[in-house]
Amino acid sequence: MDLAPGEPRHDPADAPDEPVSRRLVWPFHPRFADLNAARHMDNVTVLRAVDEARHRLLGFGTEGGSVFGGGLLDRAPATVQPLVVGHRINYLRELTVAAEPLELTLWVCRLGRTSFDVATEVRQLAGGPLAAVAVSSLATVDVAAGRPWELAGEARDALAAYLGAVPTLR
Repeated sequence: MDLAPGEPRHDPADAPDEPVSRRLVWPFHPRFADLNAARHMDNVTVLRAVDEARHRLLGFGTEGGSVFGGGLLDRAPATVQPLVVGHRINYLRELTVAAEPLELTLWVCRLGRTSFDVATEVRQLAGGPLAAVAVSSLATVDVAAGRPWELAGEARDALAAYLGAVPTLR
């Protein structure tokens, strides 16, 4: 399926041994400026791509709704924000700037009471070999109350629809 620039695709998981869940597939268009001195994509650029794709999955909350629309946390109160508390990322092969965008595939790989993890696979080309895998840990916080926010109701259900296996990291 060809995607328009920046257009996400929500697919069911296709691995036969995984529970049926949804995944976000999102194209990321790197720029020449994203290359480092070794002429491959800088590690920080890969993490930036993971971050942008995660915002597409979750939304980027504002009073008027998600900046990107359709985010999994759009139904959470406006005062609730997912805060990144950590990243784990393995770089498995070089990524370069190419005519085709990178393909990022995201899903929720852990769902706790007030926190969750999002897994991301990065490929140079759609369907190509895995180039990087990341797990981002997030805590949900009610910033107005200054305390953790319990994942419940529609927000938890939305995240649970994307729940899949935890990726293997080295």
